Amino acid sequence: MRKKKINGFTCFLMILISLTLFFFLRLTYEIQKEKQQYTILISLGNLSYDQDFLKKALKINGLQEIWPVVEIPVTIKIEDYTKATVFCGIDLNAFTEISGQDNLGNTPRLLLGSNSLENMKDSNGHAISKKQQNKYLKMGEQLAITYTLDSIDSNKSSTEYSSSISDSSFTTMDSPGNNISPMSCLPCKVAAILPGEDNQIYIPLSQARILCSESGTALTVTKVLLKIKGKTNLENAKQHFE
Repeated sequence: MRKKKINGFTCFLMILISLTLFFFLRLTYEIQKEKQQYTILISLGNLSYDQDFLKKALKINGLQEIWPVVEIPVTIKIEDYTKATVFCGIDLNAFTEISGQDNLGNTPRLLLGSNSLENMKDSNGHAISKKQQNKYLKMGEQLAITYTLDSIDSNKSSTEYSSSISDSSFTTMDSPGNNISPMSCLPCKVAAILPGEDNQIYIPLSQARILCSESGTALTVTKVLLKIKGKTNLENAKQHFE
């Protein structure tokens, strides 16, 4: 009988230790999440990117960086696969995955998200497989990818920020003296593959200016990229923009 009592106590003690260890690890995990930096791309909706917006945004707890983003509608093509998407123009200082300066002239430097090639389809309407996506992404700078400018809604009103960065005059050339038509199929250069499961395609803001100039549309900030410390602060920031 005494042996059974000892075994029962030992079993109880092991369960207690296991639960204590579980809650300790869970607490440690939650603490680590509050120390991590998170990146999120948020649509502004009807909000305007101006000084009033920035004053309010800077009050978000844990906000470390905020970067304006403009969108350029395009169709990209890789071999027989095509996809209607957008290039997100942003100051590349927002990322540490790319090094060097913008020295490719008018050739857009692409930062591809790991899911940015999703929903591409071939000429028969067949969706690209995950295996094929990974194959293309692994090619990196060797990937032959082209783009075509799609129509941009010219009725969108530009914000204070957009008017201030679109004053410069840009002329895009495919060869000396020839302006690029919005229907031209032009090459891109893959600069980096972003970690995580981002489905965006980013380009330098300077090249976004060129594309907007070519389409006759002022730069308009439609999204912001936020870098926030802490999981709780991230969730609160999402609610702030809803």
